Amino acid sequence: MTHTVLVVEDEVELRELMQEALEMSGYRVVAAADGVEALDALSRIEHVCLVLLDLLMPRMNGWEFFEKLRARPGSERTPVVVHSSATTQAPAGATRVLQKPVDLNQLLAVVQQYCTL
Repeated sequence: MTHTVLVVEDEVELRELMQEALEMSGYRVVAAADGVEALDALSRIEHVCLVLLDLLMPRMNGWEFFEKLRARPGSERTPVVVHSSATTQAPAGATRVLQKPVDLNQLLAVVQQYCTL
C-alpha cells in the first residue's frame, strides 16, 4: 500500500516548498490549493497517511474540508495536522497544530510519526 501525504495549502510557494521537502525525504505527496481540490484528490489516492491542512483558504476553507473529511467513510481517523496562523481556531479533533511559518524540520518530524516510508 502506498502511503500519501495530502498537503492542502493555498499559498503556492509554501505548498511547493512543503511538497518538495516531503518528496526529497521519500514521501509521496499530493498537493491541493483548497478544500475543493483536496476532496477531489482524495478520490484518486489509495491511502492517505496524513493531511497537512491550512485553515484560511478560498472556495472551501480548512474547517469545511475537515468536516467533510470526517464525514467520509474510512477517513474518520485520518490524522490531520493543521498548519495555520490561526492556531487557536483549529477544528476540534485535529491531530496536531503547527504555527505558520512552519519549520520544515518540525514538519518532517511530525510527518514521520504518522507515515512510514
